Amino acid sequence: MDERTGETAPVSSQIREHGPIKVAAWRLMMEKHQDFMRQFELGFRERHGLTLNEFDTLISCLPGEVVRHRDLLRSMVLSRSGLSRLLGKLEDRGLVTQAPDPEDQRGVLVGLTAAGEELREAAARTNVEIILAGFSGMTDADAEEVFELVSAIRPIPPTQG
Repeated sequence: MDERTGETAPVSSQIREHGPIKVAAWRLMMEKHQDFMRQFELGFRERHGLTLNEFDTLISCLPGEVVRHRDLLRSMVLSRSGLSRLLGKLEDRGLVTQAPDPEDQRGVLVGLTAAGEELREAAARTNVEIILAGFSGMTDADAEEVFELVSAIRPIPPTQG
């Protein structure tokens, strides 16, 4: 516990003192990710009446274009039925349209309405504001270094089980 603030040190700091630095770095990235996700959740809900998944859906749809339901599904962490329910809610709010895909009888095309495009742009600005606030203690050169360092993390091959 920090005697000055009375707060418990983050787990990443505890691991840094007693464990492998790479594990501490991973934990710190997860802690920072969680901080950002809380701010996104709060900002999108309070400013735009959106959940994180709703924002994710709107930002994945480009203005003036349609996207296949299955392509949205690939870019999101939702089940097929979960995405269908979410799109139904967004359609009920007048933010997206859904239409049969003429090239694939089982497919559905999703597009933004004018209201959806407007909300998408406003929420995208909120997204950038939150990110820039979180990175405000860094220079662009620092951010470039973070980008390069994180890019060096290798994907882990699936384990055989």
